[in-house]
Amino acid sequence: MTNRCHVAGYGFPVSHVRRVCGVLLCAAGLFVAGCNLLPTGLADEPMGAYDRPFPQQLTQNEVLDVQVIRRPETTITLTNTTARSFGPSTLWLNGRFGRPIEGFAPGQTLSLDLYDFRDEFGEVFRGGGFFATKRPEQVVHAQLETLVDGESALIGLVVVGQSE
Repeated sequence: MTNRCHVAGYGFPVSHVRRVCGVLLCAAGLFVAGCNLLPTGLADEPMGAYDRPFPQQLTQNEVLDVQVIRRPETTITLTNTTARSFGPSTLWLNGRFGRPIEGFAPGQTLSLDLYDFRDEFGEVFRGGGFFATKRPEQVVHAQLETLVDGESALIGLVVVGQSE
């Protein structure tokens, strides 16, 4: 007669119970090991190609008459009202959060989601919204990093006031 382990009124052979316990123990170990491979224990969003620090070595020499307007709450809109055309550039908010744009032609309007702006550590701009758990950040400063005469330069943009 084989040894039996009685669980909830059922008699299981001890060898089966040992196998099941071994499998569960291995699965738990793999789960814990997998969690330790992640930086925070949770899956973070992958770092983007534009997660880089604000270029503080560049100076801003001019301000364009391009208004940056926040509407609705989690989107900014800007229209190139100048006669200048810009190639691939980076739009910077508050001297910290950047987002690449493919170009900015005269008369073109861009509507950009604030959650697409990221800093050098991959943190997103706190844009707010209905499900936001933290107070949204204000857009107080906007600059365009682009090539001017073959060199990188910062060009200021006009941020239109926003209500709290």
